[in-house]
Amino acid sequence: MRLRLLLCLLLSLPCLHAAEPEPPPLTEYKGRVIAQTMHWTGAEWLLRQNREQEENAARMISELNIKPGWTICDLGCGNGYHSLTMSGMVGEKGKILAVDIQQPMLDMLGARAKGRGIDNIRTILGASHDPRLPEASCDLILLVDVYHELSHPEQQLQAMHKALKPDGMVALVEFRAEDSTVPIKPEHKMSKEQIRREWLPAGFEIVREFDGLPWQHLIFLGKAKTAPAPDAKEVKAPGQLPSTTPSAPSSKPKK
Repeated sequence: MRLRLLLCLLLSLPCLHAAEPEPPPLTEYKGRVIAQTMHWTGAEWLLRQNREQEENAARMISELNIKPGWTICDLGCGNGYHSLTMSGMVGEKGKILAVDIQQPMLDMLGARAKGRGIDNIRTILGASHDPRLPEASCDLILLVDVYHELSHPEQQLQAMHKALKPDGMVALVEFRAEDSTVPIKPEHKMSKEQIRREWLPAGFEIVREFDGLPWQHLIFLGKAKTAPAPDAKEVKAPGQLPSTTPSAPSSKPKK
């Protein structure tokens, strides 16, 4: 009798499907070598004392024009260098979706947030091919020196496009490949041409560019109003806004 009841219960449940297998990781994408992901054991480097001097993160954050009540995804959040700052800017009615593929990074972020009494950060353990973001949930997705490390760029681009609200934007920050004086390994840099080659065919368009950071590009992308171009090489670069570039800092990070 018990066996029969158990069988009936199981038959009444929806069918459970195995999770889709993760696609094979790429080592190259559209002519670019994909860099290795920074391991969580090197997380202290993200909190180095001279990071503000090297990157002018405060200026980068100010350029995001964050509004109270926003939902912001910090994709590749690490131990929360930017998440903690943005959590205060979105306020009690806003939230930060902090995504990383390494649980120890999220644990460090959680401990830092708890120590500061911050409760509007939701940590999400993403997969290498899926950030696991709710659909149409994000006003802003921030990627700081992260995109070039994604082993499944096409899947991640599709997921970000789906996660943006209709008027949401991606803020992409990458070390400038065009500048040989930026002391970062080549595989950890991206050129504007390469960014266009990868992002525009994925259904994005460049909304704005800011060239005033010491070493990095800051490019804002939204959902394209028209169908993506079949070949990004045919797309001419949009005009850039006037900007000034601060003098390069003296210290040189190793990545």
